[in-house]
Amino acid sequence: MKYLKDSLKNTWDFLVKTNVYFRDVLLMHGFILFVVIPLLSSSTKFILKRGHIQYISYDNLSEIATQHPAVAFLLVALLLLILLLVFFEFTFLLLSVYFIEKKQAVSLKQLLRMTTIQLKKLRPSVFLFFLFYFLLILPIGGLSFNSDLLARIKIPAFIMDFIFTNRLLIISAFVLFYLILIYIGIRLIFALPEMILRDRPFKEAFKESLLITKRRFLAIVGRFIFIGGAILLITGISFTVVVGAQALVEEFFPDYALISAVFAMTLLQFFLLVNLVLSTVGIFYIIIDFMNDEGFLPDIPHWFYQEDLPTPRFESVKNTLLLFTAILFGVGVSLYNLDYLDQEIEKIPVTISHRGVSDKNGVQNSLEALEETSQTWHPDYIEMDIQMTKDHQFVVMHDFNLKNLAAVKGVPEQLTLAEIQQVTLHENGKSAKIPTFDTYLAEAKRLNQKLLVEIKTQQKDTTLIVDTFLKKYQNEIQSEHHLIQSLAFSIVESLKEKAPQLTVGYILPFNVIGPPITKADFLTMEYSTINHNFITSAEEDGKKVFVWTPNSSEDMSRMIFYEVDGIITDQMGTLNKTIRDAKEKVTYSDKLLNFVIGVG
Repeated sequence: MKYLKDSLKNTWDFLVKTNVYFRDVLLMHGFILFVVIPLLSSSTKFILKRGHIQYISYDNLSEIATQHPAVAFLLVALLLLILLLVFFEFTFLLLSVYFIEKKQAVSLKQLLRMTTIQLKKLRPSVFLFFLFYFLLILPIGGLSFNSDLLARIKIPAFIMDFIFTNRLLIISAFVLFYLILIYIGIRLIFALPEMILRDRPFKEAFKESLLITKRRFLAIVGRFIFIGGAILLITGISFTVVVGAQALVEEFFPDYALISAVFAMTLLQFFLLVNLVLSTVGIFYIIIDFMNDEGFLPDIPHWFYQEDLPTPRFESVKNTLLLFTAILFGVGVSLYNLDYLDQEIEKIPVTISHRGVSDKNGVQNSLEALEETSQTWHPDYIEMDIQMTKDHQFVVMHDFNLKNLAAVKGVPEQLTLAEIQQVTLHENGKSAKIPTFDTYLAEAKRLNQKLLVEIKTQQKDTTLIVDTFLKKYQNEIQSEHHLIQSLAFSIVESLKEKAPQLTVGYILPFNVIGPPITKADFLTMEYSTINHNFITSAEEDGKKVFVWTPNSSEDMSRMIFYEVDGIITDQMGTLNKTIRDAKEKVTYSDKLLNFVIGVG
C-alpha cells in the first residue's frame, strides 16, 4: 500500500511541475528542430553533391566507403557530430531537471555553460557508454529520451510486419530481446547521471548503478509504469475530449464549427506541447527524483557555474517580452490553423494493389490473383515483380528464394525458365504456378489493367537485365502505359537514359536525408518514415511520390492528407472506401483527428 501511495505521490509531483520544465525543453527542441537539423541536412546534401553521389541506401554504402573515402570520412564525422549533439542535449536536460529538483535557480546561460563544461570533459569511455546506454533506454517506450536529432531512426513498418506475421519463433525472440534490453537499461540507468553529476569514473558509476538497482529494480519499473501511464492517460483524455467536443459543435451548432475548430486545434497543439515536455523530461525526472528519495543525489557540484540572476526589474521586462512574443505566436498559430482547417483535399492518389492481391485473395503475383483483384477492386495499377532467369527470360516472382512460398531451395536468377515452371507456389490457402512476364502482360491487356512493374535483381552489373528488358518489352510497356520501378538505382538510371519516354520510379526503403538526385519520374517510399518535407522536396524536383504499404484506413487517410500521388496496399477494399470518404466533405473533427495522428 505504501509503495502504491508513494508511486502516486511521485507521479502527481511530476505532473504539477510541468510548467517549470517548459523553458529548457522547448528551447532545446526549437534550437535542434529549426537550426541544427536544417544545417546538418544541408551539410549532408552538400557533401554528397560534391562527391557526385546521388543517393544513400543500403546498396551503395560499401561503394561510398571504398570509392569515395573523403565523402565517407565526412559522413562519419557528421554522424559523430550528431551523437555529440545528442549527448549535449541529454546533459542539458539532465542538469535542468537536477537543479529544479534541488530548487536551485539557474539562468539559461548557466545551464549552457555547465553543459559545455561537461562536454569538454567527455572521455571516450563515457561517450561509448552513452551510445550503449541510449540504445538501451529507447525500448522503455513513452519515457525514452526523445531527441529530434534521432527521430528518424525507427524500425520501418515493413520490418515490423515481417516480424509479427505468423512467425512465432521470430516474435518470441524479438519480445525476449526487447525485455532483456529493458532489464539491462534499468540496471544501468544511474551510471551516466553519476558520471555527469559526480564526475565519477566509468567503472565506479557502472558498479554503483548495478548495486542500487539490484535492490530497487521493481520500484524503478513502477515509476516508469505510473508516470508513463499518466502521460498517456492525460494525453488520450485531452485529445478525446477536444475532438469529441468539436464533433458535438458540428452536429448541433454548425454555424460556429470553423471558429470552434480553430480554437480546438490550438488546444490540441497546447496538449501536444505538454506531451512533448512531459515525455522528454520523464526519464530525467525518474532518475533524479529516485536518487533524491534514496539519498544519493549529489550536492550541487563544485563546477557549478555561479552568476548573479537577473534583477526583478529585468525579470519584469523579460516577462513582458515573453508575453508579447506569445501573443504574436498565438496569432500566427491561429492563422495557420484556420488555413489548415479550411482547405480542401486537392489530390486523390492512384490506387495500386500490392503484388496483385487484396485481403489475401490468392497467391501473390499469380494470374489468378491478378484477374480476381482487377475485376473485384478495379485498382488503377497492379504492382508486381519480375526477375530475369538464367536463360534471360522474365518471370513474375517477388522473393529471391523459392523457399518461402514453394518450400524448395532455389534462386530464380540461377534457374532456367523450364526449371522455374515446374515449381508450385502456396500462399493464403491457394496454389499457383509462377507465370512468365509475357503471360502476365497478356492477361493484364485482356483485363485492360495497367501495371506497376518492379524489376528485381541481386546482380551488381544490371546492364544485361536492362538491355534485355527494353528489347523485349519497351514498346508494349509504352503502348499500354505501364509504370516501371526498381530498388536498384542503376536500373532506374539506365532505363531513363536508354528509354526516357518510359515512366520509371525509384524505390526507397527508408527516408534518411530526403529525395535522392535521380532521373526517375517518381519515388516509391516506405510509408512509415515519410513526412511532409520529403513530399515537398520531391514535388520541387518535379517527382511524384508513391507509398507502400499502408493497410489501415488511418494510415491511408494520413497519406491522403499528405497528398501522396499513389498508395500501394494489400487491402484494396479499405483503400477504395477511404478514398471515397476523402472525396466527400471532410469534417473539421476529422481534420483534427488526422492532425493528432501525425498529419499536421
